[in-house]
Amino acid sequence: MFLVLFFVFLHKLVPGGDEMKKHWIVIGLLTLFLSGCGMGKLGGQATERAEVGRIGNDIPISREMTAKTIALAFYTPKELEGLESNMDFSDVKAESWAYPYICGSVEKGFFSGDEEGHFRPKDDLTLWEAQALMDRLAPDYDSRILLTDENKNMSVSYDLWAQLLETALKSRRGEENLYSYGIHQENAVLLTMQEKTNLFDTGSFTAAGQDLSPYENCRITFLEKDGEILLLQTVEALSPVVRNIYCRQNGEELTLLTGEGTAVFPYGGKVEEGLADVKLTEGKVTEVTPAENMGRCTVKRVDKSEVYLAEKGLLPWADGARIYHGPEELKQTDFTALICGTDGAEYYEKNGEIVGAVIRREVPPKNIRVFLKGQEQASVTLSAQKGFSLSNGNGKKEFPTDAKAALTADLPWFDFGIVTAEGKDGCPIRLEFADGTAYDYEGRLELERRQKNSFSVLNELPMERYLLGVVPHEMPTAFGQTALEAQAITARSYAYQQFFGNTYCEYGAHVTDTVASQVYLGFAENETARAAIKATEGLCAVTDGKVAMTYYYSTSGGFGAGAEEVWSKDGTFGGKGKSYLKAQAQGDFETPANEEEWLAFWQDWQKEGYDMDSPWYRWKVYFGCGQLSEILEKTMAEIAKINPFLVEIRQEDGSFRQGTPSAMGRLKKMEVTRRGGGGIIMELQLEFEKGTVRVKTEYAIRQLLSPTRLTIGEPIYLQRKSGDSLTGNTMLPSGYFAVKEMRNDDGKLTGIALYGGGSGHGVGMSQYGAKKLAEQGKTAAEIIAHYFPGTTVEKVM
Repeated sequence: MFLVLFFVFLHKLVPGGDEMKKHWIVIGLLTLFLSGCGMGKLGGQATERAEVGRIGNDIPISREMTAKTIALAFYTPKELEGLESNMDFSDVKAESWAYPYICGSVEKGFFSGDEEGHFRPKDDLTLWEAQALMDRLAPDYDSRILLTDENKNMSVSYDLWAQLLETALKSRRGEENLYSYGIHQENAVLLTMQEKTNLFDTGSFTAAGQDLSPYENCRITFLEKDGEILLLQTVEALSPVVRNIYCRQNGEELTLLTGEGTAVFPYGGKVEEGLADVKLTEGKVTEVTPAENMGRCTVKRVDKSEVYLAEKGLLPWADGARIYHGPEELKQTDFTALICGTDGAEYYEKNGEIVGAVIRREVPPKNIRVFLKGQEQASVTLSAQKGFSLSNGNGKKEFPTDAKAALTADLPWFDFGIVTAEGKDGCPIRLEFADGTAYDYEGRLELERRQKNSFSVLNELPMERYLLGVVPHEMPTAFGQTALEAQAITARSYAYQQFFGNTYCEYGAHVTDTVASQVYLGFAENETARAAIKATEGLCAVTDGKVAMTYYYSTSGGFGAGAEEVWSKDGTFGGKGKSYLKAQAQGDFETPANEEEWLAFWQDWQKEGYDMDSPWYRWKVYFGCGQLSEILEKTMAEIAKINPFLVEIRQEDGSFRQGTPSAMGRLKKMEVTRRGGGGIIMELQLEFEKGTVRVKTEYAIRQLLSPTRLTIGEPIYLQRKSGDSLTGNTMLPSGYFAVKEMRNDDGKLTGIALYGGGSGHGVGMSQYGAKKLAEQGKTAAEIIAHYFPGTTVEKVM
């Protein structure tokens, strides 16, 4: 009777008719029912060799192991280590492996002990306890286990709990995966068990409370978080093939290098050092299939699906391809470490696919590759005063002086891969874009068809020549030599970081020429900028022996921001900040303590600060309530579509959940709910007639409050300290502002005034501030030290 009732529940638990999952859950429960749960708990000293299939469908899960799985969903292992708790169970000792996990699950309010003050860590999790946990983990989930006196104390299998927990966590956040919890699935071969960690072919993982010896030299799937195994799932193979692993032979022993450790196996054959497929059977190497070493190649572009090698053309990555960073002590990395335009790596091929690469040497950022316009083009026209050439994998054509070549993606020129354009005797090439703009470019141009009707355009040139096209367009040359030197050092350091970050590797570039990186408008003859670049040649901001990430922006309204307060892809602001990118005052004043003081601070347009000469030092904007409500309806949906993590809607229980707001009605209240140390807004809460919405990150908030009229009200004017008023701005100039609500005698919101300061994201160097500091007698190095505290200016290139 119980199993029938429980199967009815499972049809709701596993939506969409997933009969296979329902089958495994019922089989696990049926096995326990028939066996009386006599197999012992997973995590004890298992003695039998694993079998292919689901793990733990015939083994009950203990309360302590259940606590671990729950705690890891909401904490990282490091957070659990430092978690302070008032927990006091007589049967849970602080030295127990389970102690931090039980603390975490109890602190979150999911688990509790009995009336006698016992937690009962070794006891099996029962069916009624599993339902209680489901209720707490996913209160909105409407399916329930049908409990009876006969079944409520029945033990829950490890496998069943694994599937119940996954269902609950997904339901809790209304998501289809567990990524927002930081939980990922691994499919890996357990090579060897070590004292503290277990070495898999994909990395090292700890497994507190679990004995993995039955799975040694097996391929298994499991869920992990920050290197800790949360739940085992399936045994995939007992004699697995470890694909594309780096092998090194010593006599009759074969060493497999994972990048995080080594595993040694007996092997009597002969193997050349390099990448190979290795089959393991009962702890021995029984077969080795080496890949072909293609030698060093120049990578033109690379992404997770394919790599374009100058010498070999476009090739796909094989499943499970590995990339190692050498030269001797190999570490495993990912495709972004293959720096575009360099030949520092050797590649391995099998059956027309690249199975891996080994980076053998570091390549300095002598040249930089720029993705022009930051998007693909439908057409361009090339010309050069001394003539130019076009070449591809099939041939080369010379174009004489003043000749033009109009290129579109349908031309046969693109049928043979990348098309390269170079000016005769190194003269710049004139490039006219379809939008009517035209610039001169030194170095080499590369054009590659990416879609049927469009192609990418890249400019590769020496780093110092690149800066000639950046510095005079990022900072007015009227700011003077010293400020321009600071700008040159900052721009060079940023480009250096982007080079090794390989940020736009999918297009074969390191940077774009837009504000997404730094503005680059090609070849520029500007003597003031040239002198500043020459005076700082090869100089970068350095900290702890490494080049710093030197962001910059136009104007500070009085304070800077920490990088971790500004950028957050998932809206958690969980990134680790850098010591030299912190909020600090840009003038002689104290940090306001509350919203009233922030409002007064930005309403004072005479407040003296380093950036007070900028027209953006202070600004204000006014919205009518109906007008702003209309704008918000549009911008909230746009932001949620681009990044759903940044927009949340309050639920009936007071919690917030990701969603796309719609038909929220008239705005009733706006308030800042979180600021950074320097006043940057990190979270803004909006109360409407039909709900409350929270928007995160300064950039999204600036987009949210777009000062452009749609259909309601008068034109919206953005007033600046310089005395002028602007219309048509698509976003606020900065995330530094305070809210002043306008209400009628009945308390109804009639309008919103925003008083703010500054322009840009607020991280790193303020350009107007650099100008002021230079005028006060500071050197370029002193300006860098001010905006990036703890750094020094050193020659690195």
